[in-house]
This record gives sequence, structure tokens and C-alpha cells, in this order.
Amino acid sequence: MSQNTTYVPSPHSHDHDDGHVHGPGCSHHHHPAHDPYVRAEPKVGRNDPCLCGSGKKFKKCCGESA
Repeated sequence: MSQNTTYVPSPHSHDHDDGHVHGPGCSHHHHPAHDPYVRAEPKVGRNDPCLCGSGKKFKKCCGESA
């Protein structure tokens, strides 16, 4: 490729500006917002002590099969 070559994008047949705007007046269906999931007890992390009381990390004990 020579140094004086100018890039010219190829023309295409579709229109990028179709007038669609996302927001309150949006014309197509959007899923309703979901309520966040609330746990009854805090989530047990993989590196937290196992809940069975073995003294091992959860990932090396009861979490190994999960």
C-alpha cells in the first residue's frame, strides 16, 4: 500500500438514523425491571470458613461438590 492512499469507507444501503430513541417513549417492548434478590443470610464466600465447623475453607469442604 502506498503512503498516499486515502481510506474511503464503502457505501452501504441501510440507514443508521432510524429515529429510534430508548427511553419513556420507546416504541418496542422492554422487560420490566426486577426487584433485587435479597438473601435471608449473608452469602458464604469460597474463602470463608465452612459453615459445618470443620475449620476448613468452604471451597475445600462442603463447597467442593457445589
